[in-house]
Amino acid sequence: MRTDEVIFYSDGIRLEGLLQMPDGAGDRDERFPAVILCSGYQGLKEIIPARFWGPLTAAGYACLAFDYRGFGTSEGERGRLIPSEFVEDLCNAVTFLEQRPEIDSRRIAALGWGLGGGIVVQAAAEDARIRAVVCVNGVGDAGRAARASRTERDWHAMLDQIDEDRRRRVVTGRSRLVSPWDVVPLDPSTWILVEEDMYGRHARFGVDITLRSAEAYYAFRPERVVHQISPRPLLIVHGADNELHPVEEARSLYAHAREPKELMEIPGGKHLDWIVLDSPVRGQVLSRIVQWLTRWI
Repeated sequence: MRTDEVIFYSDGIRLEGLLQMPDGAGDRDERFPAVILCSGYQGLKEIIPARFWGPLTAAGYACLAFDYRGFGTSEGERGRLIPSEFVEDLCNAVTFLEQRPEIDSRRIAALGWGLGGGIVVQAAAEDARIRAVVCVNGVGDAGRAARASRTERDWHAMLDQIDEDRRRRVVTGRSRLVSPWDVVPLDPSTWILVEEDMYGRHARFGVDITLRSAEAYYAFRPERVVHQISPRPLLIVHGADNELHPVEEARSLYAHAREPKELMEIPGGKHLDWIVLDSPVRGQVLSRIVQWLTRWI
């Protein structure tokens, strides 16, 4: 497997990525289908995307993973997390791949995890160049998912902070930074894996974000546009016991989508456990995703 460090620009901002090519790429005159792997909330290209690209490259797909603006090694304002801007980053990643001689520009898919699942849905609804979409443990309504993970009192306290910040920033021009986990509280099982597998290995993980970002995150509702993906195919994969993004998020996305569509609920699956390398269901789930992609692109 060949790995190329790549750069491209989105709204004038330099983004850094990793392009994984199947074995034998460059040895023959061949164009490969590609899958763009999109991180979730606070995600980096070396974390969740790296868990996907092995089975995909083995099946003959090129894989591009990149850091959104403001995160990881990409440029951009730190602490700014605006989903619509991440959607723009993904669409520019498609344009980047279209210009690579080893990529079949007619066969580009997008696979997103967590928040990235909503990003790929929104981007595909706006950009027909994305020929197939896989949403894994994603959100149909990010605000609804975040509200489900906290008490009513805590939710309204956060809304009060956002409202106060909205008034402050029109006077000062600045938005207050808060912990990302104040915006999206993690359930205990997810937190254990985040602390051990992400904070423990990636120095750039877990940056504070602005309350302006929290406001934009809560307003992100890809289920409103998911129907626009049709007639291109959509696969929704979700852990049935996901406490961070309840399975109702997947069911709502599916209900709003049009054919062709498929919903795969993972029995006992939570938000992160089944993507861990030694998880007993990891291979099975990734195998089914590869089979689905092979059918459609």
